[in-house]
Amino acid sequence: MAQLLNHGETPFLSVKLAIGALAGYTLYKFAEIPLARRGMKVVLGIYFILMFVHAVTGFSALGWHAPSTVLTYFGGLPRAFIASFF
Repeated sequence: MAQLLNHGETPFLSVKLAIGALAGYTLYKFAEIPLARRGMKVVLGIYFILMFVHAVTGFSALGWHAPSTVLTYFGGLPRAFIASFF
């Protein structure tokens, strides 16, 4: 992928989207197989997390640090919840 990125953003993005589309199509085509259904759930879960991380990173790169502040707040909620009982 680094070689493609050296050639430009368009080839990199095209290949990246093609790989994701091929994986999604393969899992969809074999959706009747239980392993493929579980695989699709795992892949979509990982993809959702990665998109969230990309959004937070992008906001930070643009100078807006509110996402990391919100993430820190929600990350500390379990500890604050437990501390309220002890």
